[in-house]
Amino acid sequence: MPSLNTALIAALSGAFGAILSALITVVLGRIFLSARDKQDREAEWRKHAIELTKLELERKLKSGRDLKENPLRPTILDFLANYRDLQELGMKSPSDLYKKILSDRISNHKPAEK
Repeated sequence: MPSLNTALIAALSGAFGAILSALITVVLGRIFLSARDKQDREAEWRKHAIELTKLELERKLKSGRDLKENPLRPTILDFLANYRDLQELGMKSPSDLYKKILSDRISNHKPAEK
């Protein structure tokens, strides 16, 4: 009978070891994959921010406004604003971000009259 108990303990410890190693693998994989996912997400945000900035600059240049009287703001500021908005969109819902942009970032001032 002692050999049956020993065999049972060996089988249970082997099963426990397999389960424990699987859990450790899942946890470590999750940590490394989440870091990789974050890098991939940020790379996509940068690409999208660049494309949005290009489109915005093209729209401003084709608007027909007098660039000497009303110069464009530096394009890097548009890029940074787009990138910031995309990062915030990763943490908030689109409606929350839209409300924040309307309330905090769009000024309601009238252009200077001549």
